[in-house]
Amino acid sequence: MTTSIRTTSAILSALLLISLLALSFAGCGSEKSDAPGQDTGKAAAETTTEETAPSDGLPPDLRFDGEKYIIYSREEHLWMNEMVTDDMNGEIVNDAVYNREKIVEDRLGVDIGVVRAPGSWGSHIQFHDKVRANVQAGDNEFQLVAGYAYYVTSMAIEGVFTNLLHVPYLNFDQPWWNSNLRDELTLYDQLYYAGGDLSYTMIGQMFATFFNKDMAEKFSVPDLYDTVREGKWTYDTIYTLVASISNDIDGDGAMTVNDEYGLVIPDGNQCDLFWPAFNQPLTARDESGEIVLRMNDERAVMIADAVLQLFTKNEGVYTVNEGDPDAHTPFIHGRALLDINVLNFAIDRLRDSSFEYGIIPVPKYDESQQNYHTLSQDAYSLFCVPKNAGDLEMIGAVTEAMAAESYFSVTPAFFETAMKYKYSTDENSIEMLDIVRSGALFNFGFVNSVSCENMIHIFRYMVMEKKPFTSLYAKNESRYQAALTKLVEGYKAMKP
Repeated sequence: MTTSIRTTSAILSALLLISLLALSFAGCGSEKSDAPGQDTGKAAAETTTEETAPSDGLPPDLRFDGEKYIIYSREEHLWMNEMVTDDMNGEIVNDAVYNREKIVEDRLGVDIGVVRAPGSWGSHIQFHDKVRANVQAGDNEFQLVAGYAYYVTSMAIEGVFTNLLHVPYLNFDQPWWNSNLRDELTLYDQLYYAGGDLSYTMIGQMFATFFNKDMAEKFSVPDLYDTVREGKWTYDTIYTLVASISNDIDGDGAMTVNDEYGLVIPDGNQCDLFWPAFNQPLTARDESGEIVLRMNDERAVMIADAVLQLFTKNEGVYTVNEGDPDAHTPFIHGRALLDINVLNFAIDRLRDSSFEYGIIPVPKYDESQQNYHTLSQDAYSLFCVPKNAGDLEMIGAVTEAMAAESYFSVTPAFFETAMKYKYSTDENSIEMLDIVRSGALFNFGFVNSVSCENMIHIFRYMVMEKKPFTSLYAKNESRYQAALTKLVEGYKAMKP
């Protein structure tokens, strides 16, 4: 990427903010196991300047003479303008996306476009069918698919996608690609999905803990920022804190949505996050490199028991299903100390909040867990290239250039400005957001759960049915194992 390109006004503003980026997605969740130590998970600060910024490595004279590069993406809500936006409107993230497209078009001589279609929950089957139909017909209508992360992986062994390890110019060692995700999803020298800065929704879907500063003062809560820094923001800490705040403020003799709580945490997506937050994988590689289940080891059972206790035994917890319109009402109305939610919550629901809030990571399991981790809730975009997409050299170059440009401009626009400055209210939360982002953890079992009988959802069933984890796992283990074996054997059958 040339200096002249990076010195557009949008890029300059991003580079002024880039020094606050603690770690790129390349480092997110790269830790394979935790060991006792003093590192609280705070990302080491890096100052990135024009001179030290990484280069995407594309030849400076690379041109493709007007070739079309069409992205197939979802049209709903967060994803409508994630890949391509039609106009500048003065909103910083929108305009960064617009500029990204124009910069890459001018640089590589391509025409970038988008085909949007319903593709979120409930519409994903039709979205996938269109990809299949294009491949079967031999069409090259799409050069890149930006699919619903949870569901698009169900197509992994259908033979409709290109092995990304064979696409020229894609360099997954670069900081704009998530190396932990790459490592987890690479099997038998095959990689069909990639993620990183090209999807700003991957950041927005990361879970964190929001806290009401007024309530923290009212209940004399110790400084939560320092608690995090000291490595003491753990399950036991949050459990005890939350249990101390349970007040029937309307005096009707029952704890309802109108009362005061220590923690708001719905019993849907939030149940899933405890696997990565407590650094417990669903699957792992054995000594021979094969994928094996890790859901029922001793630590997993202890974690499951702790999660069940939090949701069902702690009187300071307000929990209803995520789909309930009142799922977060106590926190939004200033009657709850904590709310565990995705970062987009700040943009979607707290934009006009009447109280000051702070942001800290999701707790660790215990102090022996070295780093804070989080889950990027599964609605973010994963990228794949259809089997018949056309000129792979052009596709690889454009995708790499767009990912790099995202790293330099779109991610800073979203994370540094929209999240940190517009929707976060103090410098401490800015530091905490870096910890959240650097702790995103991926796992083969998490990302491929849809192909493995939705095994990441087992904590949901446990909480909703109030059943012991061990009995639920015993009931489902054979299904999980059979599905995992089928998926792995499918990869093996497609080995290059």
